[in-house]
Amino acid sequence: MSALPPIVLLGPTAAGKSEIALHLAPLVAGEIVGADSRQIYRGLVIGTAAPSAEERARVPHHLASFLPPDQIYSAGRFAREARALLADMAARGVAPVVVGGSGLYIRALIEGLFEGPERDESLRAEFARRLESEGLEALRQELRSVDPESLEKIFPGDSVRVIRALEVFRLTGTPISELRRRSAREPIAARRYGIRWERGPLAVRIADRIADQLRRGFLEETRALLALDLPPEAPGLHTLGYRELVAHVAGKNSIEEATASIALRTRQLAKRQETWFRREPETRWFTVSDASEFPGIAREIAGEVLRLGATAP
Repeated sequence: MSALPPIVLLGPTAAGKSEIALHLAPLVAGEIVGADSRQIYRGLVIGTAAPSAEERARVPHHLASFLPPDQIYSAGRFAREARALLADMAARGVAPVVVGGSGLYIRALIEGLFEGPERDESLRAEFARRLESEGLEALRQELRSVDPESLEKIFPGDSVRVIRALEVFRLTGTPISELRRRSAREPIAARRYGIRWERGPLAVRIADRIADQLRRGFLEETRALLALDLPPEAPGLHTLGYRELVAHVAGKNSIEEATASIALRTRQLAKRQETWFRREPETRWFTVSDASEFPGIAREIAGEVLRLGATAP
């Protein structure tokens, strides 16, 4: 059995989590488990910064580039599959290194996640019409009246989670926050490490990464995605970066406009992720100013985890 608890590397997009994990995993005899809601899709490697074939050869990776881009994947499914992987690694004496910027996936894995009743398409259609006619704030106000606790945990612009919380209340008569408490699972004793940058340097890093992705074939990868003749609602087509390049291929913007839009939306995503991760408990944070610090951070994390062994966080 492994003497080490799962190690979780979290933080905003482009912070360097994956690079640090590649240094860290060999130091703790570990394998990497992805916790990214877009790196899961096949064919979206460059634009999501999914692990390359070379990186997979260096360290085994799990839950990356395995799902067709027209399939929906949920945090609940991720938690089930990731927990099964963690159990397998423990049996093999391997330390799991969980890496990603999808806060809900990480929370679902560590703390468990209430999935609730099946989707009700008629209710979804009703809420979609109201979202269009009344606006998101009206739905947020309704949720505030029946489940203020859930509303506090939802980003202001997240219509998907607002509608899901209202749907669950309408179907069950009970706030989803209460149902989650009733179905809470035993949390996993994981050690959480956060990677963050100052806002300005992170913006430069994001711009540099996008430029590098374009040089390595991001646009060509997008054209290959379009060649699959996916349905318009396919999640892969709506992934940040790809949707802007899809618009460019369709002649709706220039490559310069698409690039600027990707950069802006990536910075906005990073800000939302930082807000989310600030609420994560018992996280040790590393503030980075240069990528040359990554190997040292990996060594420091490895040293701490190896010293503490199986002690719960």
